[in-house]
Amino acid sequence: MSFENKLMQMKGMLKKQPTKKQAKPRTIERPAFEEAWAGIGLELIENRFGFVYVKRIRYPLDTIHGNVSLSELDRVRTAWEQAPFEHPFKLKKEEPILFFDTETTGLSGTGAYIFLIGILVKKSDHFEMTQYIMPDPSHEAAFLYETGLWQADEPTIFSYNGKSFDWPQLTSRWTMHRQTLPKLPVPKQIDLFHGTKRIWKNELERMKLSTIEAEKLGFERVGDVPGFLIPAIYLDAVKSGYTDGLAKVLFHNELDILSLVSLYVLSSDLLMEDMVSETSGAYTNIGKWYADLKQYDQSAAYLEHVTQERGSGAALARFFLAIQKKRSGDHAEAVKLFKEAAPHLRGAAEVEAWVHASKLYEHQLRKVDQAIIMANFAKEASEHTHVRKSLEQDIHKRLIRLHEKKRKKGLQLDKN
Repeated sequence: MSFENKLMQMKGMLKKQPTKKQAKPRTIERPAFEEAWAGIGLELIENRFGFVYVKRIRYPLDTIHGNVSLSELDRVRTAWEQAPFEHPFKLKKEEPILFFDTETTGLSGTGAYIFLIGILVKKSDHFEMTQYIMPDPSHEAAFLYETGLWQADEPTIFSYNGKSFDWPQLTSRWTMHRQTLPKLPVPKQIDLFHGTKRIWKNELERMKLSTIEAEKLGFERVGDVPGFLIPAIYLDAVKSGYTDGLAKVLFHNELDILSLVSLYVLSSDLLMEDMVSETSGAYTNIGKWYADLKQYDQSAAYLEHVTQERGSGAALARFFLAIQKKRSGDHAEAVKLFKEAAPHLRGAAEVEAWVHASKLYEHQLRKVDQAIIMANFAKEASEHTHVRKSLEQDIHKRLIRLHEKKRKKGLQLDKN
């Protein structure tokens, strides 16, 4: 069958031939260009479903990628195991893990399939990366099977946007062979893309892995193949046997996976102990993340660090810390922090800070005059920014109620 027909069959464009009662077993065709592909380190392996190309790379434990040694992985895993708080990045030291990335011929649809899967695991004395390449669409079952991702010893899988893209794509392709392949488990996943967004939201213009490498990991790619060219390079290599571009795709995938290790180490340090190397915004984001996880002590540690050490640029940290102080019952400190933060905030956050202060003065501190002042500040701020309608209505009702409280209080004083 020609390469074009194989692609069309993958897309459901060729009609299936009627199955005969005693159909002959399908002949597995050996891929073309085996010798050429061997020249870039790819070994052709046959399994019961067909053929797959495999490349293996060993890295000493002290391999440096960017500013991080791969050996640091053990250190942060030990630190997480000993940490007295919970976090999605927290793992037991002996829990099996692997770092995972794919390359595909497209972003979605039945005609978009995975052609390269890279997996990095730590051995006792080295790291080992295995890259699996599909020779052509007729060997997809063999390609998927050879990765061993179906096996029972389910590791935690690290990726960059893999939870939203790579793994769903893999599941989709696996489903196409559900009558043939063993069942694919649903693993625990740590998607470093989502962690990166939580830490550096509003700190970085782009969240592409290459941007994170250059700005945070101390690593800049030179001569890397652009991602949008990768599908065409692979299709050309399958059709013509030309391997120069394919070698660059393998290297691109290799760098992606090594960066996952470095990013996990860096992120873990920031989430546990490093309060020196990053911006106020990053530490504020981390404090907010811990608050969202209901790890309030850890959240307060980061937010208090920002408010005490980072000066006037810590308005947002003060705002989040004030919410925690309010929740814990330290009302006077919460009001102080809301009032300090509000003038330096922008948009709805400023309005909400004044509203929080007004509520505290009204209900907890019993100072109606101050509550009115705070509510008026909220009203004024809301007139200069876009806030939700319900917040505007709340401020309006609050002022009416507070003025009524003040009037009744005045009448009571006159009687006395």
